[in-house]
Amino acid sequence: MNVLLVGGGQGSWTMRGIQLGRALGGRSTSSPTRADWDWAEVVVLVKRSGARHAGEARAAGKPVVWDAVDCWGQPSQNGYDERAALDMLRGLTISVAPTVAVAATRAQAAAFAAIGVPSCYLPHHSWDGLEPAEARAAVSAVAYQGNPGYLGRWDGILARLCRDRGWRFAVNPPDLREADLLVALRDGPWDGWMPRQWKSGVKLVNAVAAGRPVIAQPSAAHAEIGPPGSTVETEAQLAAALDAWADPGPREAACEACRRLAPAYTLSAVAEAYAKILRAAMEGRTCGN
Repeated sequence: MNVLLVGGGQGSWTMRGIQLGRALGGRSTSSPTRADWDWAEVVVLVKRSGARHAGEARAAGKPVVWDAVDCWGQPSQNGYDERAALDMLRGLTISVAPTVAVAATRAQAAAFAAIGVPSCYLPHHSWDGLEPAEARAAVSAVAYQGNPGYLGRWDGILARLCRDRGWRFAVNPPDLREADLLVALRDGPWDGWMPRQWKSGVKLVNAVAAGRPVIAQPSAAHAEIGPPGSTVETEAQLAAALDAWADPGPREAACEACRRLAPAYTLSAVAEAYAKILRAAMEGRTCGN
């Protein structure tokens, strides 16, 4: 199966376009050539950047799959309510005209269904090399993985709450397993209905892969993945969650739960699910998973 993945940028393009493309034996590019279009048996347009090549993909006469991960303007459209978000999604889908859309959460798949677009759910895979690590007897560090600007007010709150407990708050440690607890929080213009409903939850998947509880805000990805941890909305709830996870017993149980969950989010497992989706698109079927 000759899979051409087209997109660009950082973050989700690296994982959904380049890493998955490699696992599928495909070609990943931000500047497709005529030779690429001719070679392809199925085309995957990733994110908004990939969607800009929809006209070329259709002209090539190949089945077009749109991976709609992070498909909206961020942070400019993060504040959209559900109605505005669906209108935006409908307009993009009309422009792309995919054979099938790939949704980053089941909630996003439901949004596609609401506007009459066939879609399949594909979770994010975890970072390569992560395996659940044994819980330590005492907490010494809490970590956040990602752009620190997304934290907003939570950055200072976390630093202070950790300092009060004699812990260290780390941003982007070299290995997530250096921390005993992980956090996945957003604030200000980086929070909103679409981030809560349509963000893939890669931070949650990586927490599972590392064997660490994760403290996050309520979201569709959190409900769907079910990582061990806590959900919070306020500083008081965050403080209580930190204290609840100080005991090694719950963290040991969380690590065991992560060992059961982690295999479903490896690169190989997600690539296998993706291959089924792509074969179904080539055969004119709605979904292969």
